[in-house]
Amino acid sequence: MMQLDARLAAIAAFVPAGMSFADIGGDHAYLAAALVKEGRAPRAVVGDLSAGACAAARRTVEARVLADRIAVRQGDGLSVLVPGEAEAVVIAGMGGALIVQILAQSPDVLAHVKALVLQPMNAGAKLRAWLYENGWHTADETLARAGGRIYEVIRAERGHAAMPADVFLHVGEKLLARRDPLLRVFVTEKIEKLRRAASGMERGASACTSAAYSAVLERIEALEGVLKTV
Repeated sequence: MMQLDARLAAIAAFVPAGMSFADIGGDHAYLAAALVKEGRAPRAVVGDLSAGACAAARRTVEARVLADRIAVRQGDGLSVLVPGEAEAVVIAGMGGALIVQILAQSPDVLAHVKALVLQPMNAGAKLRAWLYENGWHTADETLARAGGRIYEVIRAERGHAAMPADVFLHVGEKLLARRDPLLRVFVTEKIEKLRRAASGMERGASACTSAAYSAVLERIEALEGVLKTV
């Protein structure tokens, strides 16, 4: 496989072998080029809203002589796909709320997708909740460190499952089950961020009695409980 950084390598490892896939927001098309060139994926579609990103993706595809197996299309979200064209979909490097919006706005395309590989930059809990509410579940999760930041990567598959407890929407249960080596740092960073939020709220008398403040304290306590098991 061509050289990918730790984040893209983790995403690549979660794309099911032998499936055609689409990389939405695929930027330079490095992921698609790596998987198709290696033979892990028979074909791919790279979609991006940016004309510049699409031009960069086409240069990558042409340089690796993959134009017959990788299509680059400019467009919004899953609208670049024909229903049934992609068995798996990758959406990475976007906020969790935007990923939810992309998935929700193209039900005709999503209905034919068997696997999702998602890498939210934030709002992972919102994304996980949407998946469970819409006939998906997290089949596996991993963490990757690149450029000084820890990224969470989720592989979702079809199938109804019980909604996880709130704390496991914020820190995936699969990360705990696999004893991910980055989990302790990942959870600690979340706790520190919540403590800063709580500290800010404590400067206002009314905020300290709010439901939002109570929710932050409860989440800190829950995450500290997870940390003890890591």
